[in-house]
Amino acid sequence: MFVVVAACACSVTKNIPENQYVLKKNVIKTDHDTKRSERITKAEINKYIKQKPTGNILGIRTWLYDRANPQKDNWWNNTLRNVGKQPVILDTSLTALSTLNIERYIESRGFFQSSETYSFKIDTAKQKAKVTYITHQGEPYRISDIVYDYKDTFIAQIMPFSDSTEMLKVGDVLDNELLNKERNRINDYLKNYGFYDFSIDNIHFSVDTTLGNHMARVKVIVNQTAVTDEQNQTTNENSRIFRIRNINIYPQYDAVAAMNDPDYFNSMDTVTFEGINILYHDKLNVRPEVLRELIYINPNNLYSENDINRTYSNLIGTEYFKSASIIFSEVPQTEERNVTFVGDYWTDTTETKEGELTCEIRCIPALRQSFSIEAEASTTSNFYGLSTTVGYQNRNIFKGAEVLDMRVKFGYEFLKNKGNKNSYEIGAQTSLTFPTFLSPFNVDKRNSMFSPRTTFELSINQNNRPYYNRILSSATFGYSWSNGKNTSYQFKPLDLNMVKLKHIDQEFLDKLGNPYLKNSYTSQLMAGMSGSILYNNQLSSKTGNTLVMRLNWETMGNLLYGAMTLFEKSKNDDPYYKIFGIRFAEYARFDASIVKTIMLGDVTSIAGRLYGGYGFTYGNSKDSAMPFDRLFYAGGINSMRGWQVRTLGPGTSQLPDDMTYPTQLGNVRMEANMEFRFPMWRTLHGALFFDVGNVWYTGDNNLDKESVFHWDTFYEQLGFNTGVGLRFDLKVTVLRLDWGIRLHDPNKPAEERWVKNFDFDNTALNFGIGYPF
Repeated sequence: MFVVVAACACSVTKNIPENQYVLKKNVIKTDHDTKRSERITKAEINKYIKQKPTGNILGIRTWLYDRANPQKDNWWNNTLRNVGKQPVILDTSLTALSTLNIERYIESRGFFQSSETYSFKIDTAKQKAKVTYITHQGEPYRISDIVYDYKDTFIAQIMPFSDSTEMLKVGDVLDNELLNKERNRINDYLKNYGFYDFSIDNIHFSVDTTLGNHMARVKVIVNQTAVTDEQNQTTNENSRIFRIRNINIYPQYDAVAAMNDPDYFNSMDTVTFEGINILYHDKLNVRPEVLRELIYINPNNLYSENDINRTYSNLIGTEYFKSASIIFSEVPQTEERNVTFVGDYWTDTTETKEGELTCEIRCIPALRQSFSIEAEASTTSNFYGLSTTVGYQNRNIFKGAEVLDMRVKFGYEFLKNKGNKNSYEIGAQTSLTFPTFLSPFNVDKRNSMFSPRTTFELSINQNNRPYYNRILSSATFGYSWSNGKNTSYQFKPLDLNMVKLKHIDQEFLDKLGNPYLKNSYTSQLMAGMSGSILYNNQLSSKTGNTLVMRLNWETMGNLLYGAMTLFEKSKNDDPYYKIFGIRFAEYARFDASIVKTIMLGDVTSIAGRLYGGYGFTYGNSKDSAMPFDRLFYAGGINSMRGWQVRTLGPGTSQLPDDMTYPTQLGNVRMEANMEFRFPMWRTLHGALFFDVGNVWYTGDNNLDKESVFHWDTFYEQLGFNTGVGLRFDLKVTVLRLDWGIRLHDPNKPAEERWVKNFDFDNTALNFGIGYPF
């Protein structure tokens, strides 16, 4: 294989004309004499380089393209061209233009005395070239003082209230990006205070750089609005402010019918409810009070883009509406209306004209009912696993934009060579989500929560394993919302779970040899609360690089234990408190992950994840383990892909030879994953990945010392795997096939942990839907 890779990496110049060179690499050297906080980064400079090397894994695609005969136009050579990728030929004129672009960009960042150079390294024998770009930023110009000059006297009275959010500060580098941020800040502020037709072009800067000592005076100028009258005469006036007059919502809007039917709007019925006009054909599908609660735009209020964005977020967040558009039009006025701003002590007054707007909200409903199917499969040399989930969704089931979600899951796992001790899982889940907070008091007092939801959920699941049979049921009630930007939240004040153990093999318990773990295989009640915080900048990222951070938490049994001890309820010689004859668990569990994706091209990227989880018991579960289902495990389609689910760890403990069903668990999990994703052909993409991690136990209750986590030795107990994968990007979803290969197996004897010889027993094949992280 390495011979093939070497050939691919070297033999890509067969059809390159003489005296031309394949661009293999761009090197960017930044100015390390400039302090890090002000240094222009390589990623920023790279955007202005006109010519970049062909991005492909190990040179395979350029090698394939080079195998095509340029003189032949047949299916074989065309296939090589389509699957392959044409090498980039060095163009020195583009290198010079790139250097000029870099220089202009650095100057725009306040470094007016910068100098940029480039050099070539040519390998004439192999017809390859490397370009090095060298930047010298020099000393920047800094802001000495800032003056605001409001030609618009009405805006001059309003803007001082926003001074605390100014982007410009004395001593800052005279950076165009910083000036643009201040420009956008002023524009955004005015757009939320009624200035509907204010143009950002009314804001510009005057900069004086003649002060010496690399200092500059910045004047921020906010001009009046140019107005053209009926005689085509242009005058400058204070910008108008606008109020909302009419709000018309079309909850069943049909864009095609509206375009083709001239009477589409005139033939609608109208219902007026709390200031909004609801227009529809035939029958109104959503109750008026529900629509009113979703809309934050109100009659007679000043125009506000914050209210518009929040309304849009709420409408789309219901999942009932597939799309929504909010359109404003100016209401013709029969007479001029003015609004007066009164200054302190009634000494300063200024006026501007006031206009009125009609707001139209056009919502296109999604399919009311839909079905979905999800599948996962995995296999090793001695294990098969398959699970399928069939879902049904009904949107607007009670005419309140609610979403009813019902799912049925079936999973089957079996071992190939160990008798008939297979297992299956069957379960059902249903949830009902309302597009508002259902609460007896005002949850959102500061009016800052976007897309509020309330969800009720019920589920039941039966596990039939070789060693036990149990039923899991749950009931939850919770809220979810977002901040309208990149962060979303979930809070479940009621989270009930019941594990009813119907049967367990005593021989299985005895073989565990771990009284701490044995206690997790019991019937238990879990009652408490849980929540999560998710940060995702995917929609706001301008570069394609994304950051996703998630924190999940849950605490169980606190209120029950407090009530039991408060009322001095006896345990009846039992070591645990019980409710209705079932012991309740008391524990806390946390897990967090960080996922970073860096784009290396249009579709080529590197993605990495760090994951950590920890849980601990106390109170009513002080001397026992967390419930089986709340312990951590590693392996499977989205974890350590060289192992099947629950077959890695804990620590370096070994799985007994006669244990036919994997139960490797722990109350600590640490994992890191990295994946290189690249295009192959059309919708087919490839991946190279590497995973490292394990699970452990903590505390002194564990008899198996090899499974206990210690900071000074945990790194020696990590499992390592690499692998390759295929992804079929179907736009609506991604089908994924990953083949994981173990490199270091901590559960084998010490002398056998590093895998030296390839064996299918040390691999796992996983099929799933969506990316692993």
